[in-house]
Amino acid sequence: MTATTLSARRSSRGVRPIHGLTWVTWRQHRIALAGVFMALGGLGLLMLINGLAMHHAYTRLGLDTCGTLDGPSCQTQLSAFQQDYQLLADQLPHFLLILPGLIGVFIGAPLVARELESGTFRFAWTQGRSRVQWIVTKLVILAVLLAAMTAAFSVLFSWWYRPFDAINGRMSANGAYEISGLVFSARTLFGFTLGALLGLLIRRSVPAMAATAAAWFAVAVPSMIYLRPLIQTPITTIGHPGKGAIASSHVPFNANVLHSWIQDPSGRHVSNDDVFQQAIVGNGGRIPTPDQFEAWTAQHHYSQWVSYQPNSWFWHFQTLEASGYAILALLLAAGTVLILRRRAV
Repeated sequence: MTATTLSARRSSRGVRPIHGLTWVTWRQHRIALAGVFMALGGLGLLMLINGLAMHHAYTRLGLDTCGTLDGPSCQTQLSAFQQDYQLLADQLPHFLLILPGLIGVFIGAPLVARELESGTFRFAWTQGRSRVQWIVTKLVILAVLLAAMTAAFSVLFSWWYRPFDAINGRMSANGAYEISGLVFSARTLFGFTLGALLGLLIRRSVPAMAATAAAWFAVAVPSMIYLRPLIQTPITTIGHPGKGAIASSHVPFNANVLHSWIQDPSGRHVSNDDVFQQAIVGNGGRIPTPDQFEAWTAQHHYSQWVSYQPNSWFWHFQTLEASGYAILALLLAAGTVLILRRRAV
């Protein structure tokens, strides 16, 4: 296969010659990009239909006018709203969480690996464009398109989830944080460039796709669990034993509660079950009401403490975390270009 032979064959069929790498990139990856667009578009359409109904129900039930959602005047309406929509609001973000990794697997990993595995790189790099121009063009065009699609999807998700901002908050552990804001797009770019680099190193599509999935999870999951809490020290305040961790005048209703614990008079952490059993004994063997339990713990100098992240920290966390993923994506892309430039294939 040579450039001359292919050019003659194309001319004999009356097909226009290749005019640039942009056109080639689109032609090669239009099916994969269409798949991403259809997946995000289909999910977006479902969120649009459900979101219109959910926003209407939120207004119809008066949750935007009844006062504070944790107050007694909103409890009946809030319960009815959550019965209809809470399950989807909790489950959908967990499902959407893996989309950036899947995009990296199916778009990024085959980007170079497929060319090397099939041998078509011999033709691709003999068309008056260097291998560096080839890979840079592909990385930039695909990254821009993926960033645009995922950013639009995040905007739609944020609109869909807005009624639950006041209930759960976007910092909550149900996964809404992962889809809203900047992190979703930045994590997608990280997965894409990670797949491109691993595809270049492994040189085979299927093993590169498997390695990309494993590496993406190995980075994304620990960053959610261990690195994110290091961005800013959580706020710690005293709560009310027996009334739940959120029952404190200092803890917003939609805050992301990280930890809740009870301390004895000496400051030692004790089990809530042990304290509750002692309260039962002190209440004559009867299960105490929340008010009775709070009175008993206060009498015996027990205190409950709450560690939480307020919803107002959302954009601060998003900006820093997305910046980290963007820097990783740039480093991976640069590594791909440098290795491809110097490596004999």
